[in-house]
Amino acid sequence: MLLLITYSAFGWLLYSWTISWRFWLLMTVCTVLMSLALTAPFQLMRFCFGNLLKTDSSTFIGIIVGAFIAVIFMRWFPIFVHVLILLSAACLARLDMQVTGSSELQAFLLLAIVSLSGLWLGLLGHQQLLMQHIVR
Repeated sequence: MLLLITYSAFGWLLYSWTISWRFWLLMTVCTVLMSLALTAPFQLMRFCFGNLLKTDSSTFIGIIVGAFIAVIFMRWFPIFVHVLILLSAACLARLDMQVTGSSELQAFLLLAIVSLSGLWLGLLGHQQLLMQHIVR
């Protein structure tokens, strides 16, 4: 429920920021990728990040990219806070699923479906409220 409410509030907020379908498509893809990242097996993550730190030049490039991302996060701090809240709610939901013994696929599907449902419920809720306000 916390994940659904959090994503609904974020969808509501996103609709007030923009109604561009491209941005909403990007947010949908980011939501699925966040769900995938939270449920990816540790071997896959170790393989992806382990190769990054094998040589000095790749480590240096990784540090530069990380510093650039940190600057972007600091520049857009209000947006980053919203993303951090979404990530925290998704981590709590993932932890609950891990305690119940859900498989990786079940956890991914549940996280993705609940997150996307909340995001789109926020969009539709804001849109319906706005349409009712315009009609009256």
